[in-house]
Amino acid sequence: MSTFTRLIAATSSTFPRQCLTGGVLFATGDTIAQQLVEKRGSRHDLARTFRLSLYGGCVFSPLASIWFGRVLERVRFSSKAANIATKVALDQAIASPAFVALFFGATTIMEGGSPDQAKNKIIHNWWPTLKTAWGLWIPVQTLNMALVPPSQRLLFVNVVSIFWNTFLSIKSAAASDHAVKPNLNDAVELVETKLDKLH
Repeated sequence: MSTFTRLIAATSSTFPRQCLTGGVLFATGDTIAQQLVEKRGSRHDLARTFRLSLYGGCVFSPLASIWFGRVLERVRFSSKAANIATKVALDQAIASPAFVALFFGATTIMEGGSPDQAKNKIIHNWWPTLKTAWGLWIPVQTLNMALVPPSQRLLFVNVVSIFWNTFLSIKSAAASDHAVKPNLNDAVELVETKLDKLH
């Protein structure tokens, strides 16, 4: 058994491991954002990394596990193409909008923000982020549904999410009242523009 195969088996076989993996990968995305994009160095915001790790492990991964493992797997057609198209459409029409809103709402509350602040952050960031999400996740989820076994789909999503989580971390930091920086906004706009061209 190869190292990669063992990694898949270790991180996708049980619900607790899936949650742990989600937490680690969200933390990884934030670390990349802070160190490579924001270039914080020794000023790394550990509390922010912890919050995103907590969100990934305790909020996103449990819900995503249920969504992929229990909900989408009930969609079955005799045609493989129809099966994939329906699952991707449902995922992007239902789960993606919900997860984008949940991310901004939950992380704002975890930062100590009020429900009104969470609502405002969702209102200002939901649609631009969702459009960017579609540019990335529609092709990714098409490959996921077509080629990846059901038990390993959350792992596949989590691995791709390292890059997506990096973007979300930057987007969230740029949208926070206490963390607005021109270079962060420039980075967000660059990613959004590149992915918008894929639509």
